[in-house]
Amino acid sequence: MLSGIGFGVKTTVRCPPITWHPDVTVKERAIQSVTANSNDAVKAIVLFVVITFALSAVFIGAMLRLGAMEQLYVTAVMWMPAVGAFLTCAIIKRPIASLPWAWGEWRWNIYAWSLPLVAGLVAYSIVWLLGLGGFPNMETVAAWATQFGLGNAATPFVIFVGVALLATAGIVGSLARAVGEEIGWRGFLIWELRKLMPFWAVGVVSGLIWGLWHVPAILGTDYNAGTGSPAFQVALFFANVITASVIFAYFTFRATSLWPAAILHASHNLFVQAIYTPLTVFGPKTHQWVDEFGIMLPVIYGILALYFVYRAKLEGL
Repeated sequence: MLSGIGFGVKTTVRCPPITWHPDVTVKERAIQSVTANSNDAVKAIVLFVVITFALSAVFIGAMLRLGAMEQLYVTAVMWMPAVGAFLTCAIIKRPIASLPWAWGEWRWNIYAWSLPLVAGLVAYSIVWLLGLGGFPNMETVAAWATQFGLGNAATPFVIFVGVALLATAGIVGSLARAVGEEIGWRGFLIWELRKLMPFWAVGVVSGLIWGLWHVPAILGTDYNAGTGSPAFQVALFFANVITASVIFAYFTFRATSLWPAAILHASHNLFVQAIYTPLTVFGPKTHQWVDEFGIMLPVIYGILALYFVYRAKLEGL
């Protein structure tokens, strides 16, 4: 969402390897790969970013004209990083099979699904307990009761069923969109960045690129808090995606697979956008604390990011 190698130092890495012995670390892979250099990595990164942003502009432009995040356009734009990665691979004559498609160890995918559930619960529980927002939002409870055919069932039961269904069946639809982004960001981009910079910088730089990609939608559609300073929301969104990118990068490198990042992304979108935020009762300033444009998630993700930077150093990532 890599110690010891500084910016601008030439390395000889390939993005990412097709097969490696499981005991070989990411740093050792970088040393052992001899078919590319830092100039190749820069070329690949520039190509990927230009192609991805150019293709995305088609669908982002359509949403800007609507002033809203139309679902089919959202799905299309979320798959543009994957298309960008495929086209870049074709241009630089790298097989698409070289991307980290392997499912990997189940534990990393389970951790990826669980992390937004727990991190989001901590963040939103603080908001609810401090009175920065209320819980539960009875409009959401009523909507879930109708949607899931629960009639006049008790509020705790409706919340339980709603969360259970969204967190399981709902993850399928969320993953179908998130994987399109993650094939590009974590399946391709971070492996190229790793040839040029240490782990923490990979997270920061990939997060900056990821954040920039979102800015037009934040400023020109309804993908925002709906009220308050746009500059404040953009700043907090960058804090959110940069800290999250460190986490995503750790899971990807540790598992040597893009799937934990895809599941993490899908789980984040699901729990934050479809569960925790809708269950929150908004007051005059609640928007400053919750969702991807509030303070609390970047704080929690920031703490986790520092932990994963520490773990990456210990593990030679």
